[in-house]
Amino acid sequence: MSILRLQIHRRTCVAVVVFVPLFALLFQYRILGLLNKLGAHVTPIGTKFPIVLDFQRAPRLLLPFYHTLDYINSIWFSTLLGLFIGGAVIAFLQGFVRRRLNGNGLSQHIAGVLFGLPNMFCTCCAVNIIPGLRRTGAGLGPTLACFVTAPALNIVVIILAFELLPVKLALARLLLGVLAAVGATYFVAMLYPERPREVTPPEIQADESIGSMLRGWLGHTWGIARTVVPALLVGFLIIGLFKTLFPPETIARHFGGGFLSTVLASAVGTVLMVPSFTEVLWVGEMTKHGMEPGPAVALLITLPAVSFPSLWVLGRVVKSRKVAVSLGIFVLILGVIGGVISSMI
Repeated sequence: MSILRLQIHRRTCVAVVVFVPLFALLFQYRILGLLNKLGAHVTPIGTKFPIVLDFQRAPRLLLPFYHTLDYINSIWFSTLLGLFIGGAVIAFLQGFVRRRLNGNGLSQHIAGVLFGLPNMFCTCCAVNIIPGLRRTGAGLGPTLACFVTAPALNIVVIILAFELLPVKLALARLLLGVLAAVGATYFVAMLYPERPREVTPPEIQADESIGSMLRGWLGHTWGIARTVVPALLVGFLIIGLFKTLFPPETIARHFGGGFLSTVLASAVGTVLMVPSFTEVLWVGEMTKHGMEPGPAVALLITLPAVSFPSLWVLGRVVKSRKVAVSLGIFVLILGVIGGVISSMI
């Protein structure tokens, strides 16, 4: 028994050694990125490579690929962190997931929200954690809650919103983020109930070495990457084609005000993918050019919460396109309702 306890202690120490640097890199990336957006001369580890893409002179047939490359250049670092964290969840947190996230009750759902809070990813990076949660036994509700919480309640982005946007829009971003992370995901899970998942607990070998633990972590990370990355790339290309046919600048001209503009903004925000911070900067700029609160609020919640590529991957991981489509519809409706209410206040 003492040997087994020693092995459990060793596995815990390895987990700490793995998770602490990953989240330290994530926090510096987000916090220094926030300071950079606010005017400080700091550069976080993991920023974009100095690749120049001439969108003005590029042949139109190449524009979808240009948009895809530009987006990958923006999120490559956080995507890698998401993959490594997802692999670490399988390698080291199976016991925690089975105890706290296996089921679809309210307590498991809140645990999923809390698990997602420190994962300050955009939606396409947050989806990399989902395979790890599902493979270790997380229920549908906690999985969706973690997936939406990471981008929708990204505390760094919310701070930026209060710094750069009118208080009315920033408060809407915060409140709708809570509704999306807690309410929308809970309702979707209720639509598609599932029993607590049976997952065989991992056997802890008394002679397992630190090297084998680390190799197992990297193996799980590679397994997630093979599942997620190809689907994400397909989604990126589709969105790149969408941006080529319907440039955001052209769409933005229709975001003046009124119910139809709010619906259009919510639909576009549900489909498009943006790196973290982008929705705040984009909305801040468009409000200066006459965009009214309704479409602004719709974009503020739908852009970060979901996107077509992330929903595409989510449907593959949970093996249900209906779940992915339903979550997208719930977020779209939330954006419309939030926008309509904001335009009336």
